[in-house]
Amino acid sequence: MKAKVIIAQATAETAEALYGLVKKMVDTTAIKAYPSVDYQAVFFSADRYDLDFVKKVLADKCFSFKIEDAE
Repeated sequence: MKAKVIIAQATAETAEALYGLVKKMVDTTAIKAYPSVDYQAVFFSADRYDLDFVKKVLADKCFSFKIEDAE
């Protein structure tokens, strides 16, 4: 599998929740994630299981996201 990144988008009202999710995911899993500018966060998945997990968590929390190939 080609490496993928997930870019999650929040609003001004939900940015704090997204950044909290980033911190929790970094603290409790091996998934690397970073808060980004403009109310975004970037998640780096090591395999398809990580990718599926992050997609499910973001969807459950009602965050929009897009998946891109890592460079």
